[in-house]
Amino acid sequence: MSWLFWDVDTQVDFMDPGGKLYIPGAEKIIPNIQRLNQWAASHQILVVSSTDRHQPSDPEFRDYPPHCLVGTPGQQKVSGTVLAKHLVVPNRRLDLPADLGRYEQIIIEKQALDVFTNPNIEALLGRLGKDREIFLYGVVTEICVERAARGLMSRGYKVNVVEDAIRHLDQEKGRATVDEVRRQGGRVTRTEEAVN
Repeated sequence: MSWLFWDVDTQVDFMDPGGKLYIPGAEKIIPNIQRLNQWAASHQILVVSSTDRHQPSDPEFRDYPPHCLVGTPGQQKVSGTVLAKHLVVPNRRLDLPADLGRYEQIIIEKQALDVFTNPNIEALLGRLGKDREIFLYGVVTEICVERAARGLMSRGYKVNVVEDAIRHLDQEKGRATVDEVRRQGGRVTRTEEAVN
């Protein structure tokens, strides 16, 4: 079984104290996220990253303030989380490149909370294969991380949540999300364990 690292929404608007939808304390996990992504690249382990890429009219803004708007600094991934050889997969149907193995990172754009709304995700996962153990980290634990974990586990992947590389908005909901991952057969780990 091969590993896959999965980095959820580590973008300026969520991770930086000046961001439009700042997650309190998120900047404290940036070094762990950078370490995970860089370690994966140096060990030829693919990193899949989801990113919000919003338009001003997106329905998500009925529940949350505008954030990660196309072309704004807040939509960018935080420093040190984008790998040199990366592919951006937009939130519209396209043919994936024939040789995904040439990339260190595949960045999946989304306009909704759930990465599985991107019309290319099923084809991507099909190409990557089911024989993957996934290390999942990023923000927000009880929202987008939870949806990614649920979606991956329901598709038969073994999921490890890296608890010192996630951050929540609501502590109780964040804890409940991690507990639910455990109940569903997932595992909770830490950065140091993931990179050793």
